[in-house]
Amino acid sequence: MNLSHFIARLEKADTDSQARIILQEYLIGFGIKSFAFTYYSGHVKTGRKLRYHCVSEPLRPWHLHYLEQGYADVDRTLEEVHTRILPEFWDVQIQLANAKNKREARIREESIEYGIDKGLSIPVYGPHHDFASLTLHQFRNEKGLANYEIKQFEWMVAAKIFYHYIRKILQLDKNEIAPYNLTKREKQCIELTAKLWRVEQIAKELKISPRTVNFHIQNANKKLGTNNKYQTMYQYLQS
Repeated sequence: MNLSHFIARLEKADTDSQARIILQEYLIGFGIKSFAFTYYSGHVKTGRKLRYHCVSEPLRPWHLHYLEQGYADVDRTLEEVHTRILPEFWDVQIQLANAKNKREARIREESIEYGIDKGLSIPVYGPHHDFASLTLHQFRNEKGLANYEIKQFEWMVAAKIFYHYIRKILQLDKNEIAPYNLTKREKQCIELTAKLWRVEQIAKELKISPRTVNFHIQNANKKLGTNNKYQTMYQYLQS
């Protein structure tokens, strides 16, 4: 199934179950048998809430265990995907070796027990501050993610399209999505940063100190769950 066929079939889907089957058949064409799509109302740092999820059958036991244990709140890979914008390829053995605490190490140890070997997490940013991730899993002795570098950009498009139709099918309203709640000053600092203004210029324009400008930008970073002002600017302008 090529991307055009994938889109055409999604346009005719009436339920999320139909959409999930279409996504599954599309990914199987690439040799991807296991995937999970999770859709949040915001970032973990701002109290995100899981609004929707679907998963392929081979991955269901692990996915449900992951959600029941609340692992999303301590999964650094998921957080990195949110801030990186581009897909994140991961190897469970490397994740385990780089675990920062016992709980994170337990996530990796348990995923290895389930047979998971590698994965690719693809972020999707919504227009109302929501965030979704399409994660493609590769179990031991599988090769579905071989040459993922070539395929990942088509998968990014497919993930965005799937997200769009899931929102449409589930009739998720803008008012259901938690806002960033940025202050007027925080918005002004971000908007001027987007114009490539330096901190000193922003301070002069707003009649505040450079230190206060940095304070507002750092607060905006925390609210959007980003690591720097450029990621914050991107997130804000996408909304």
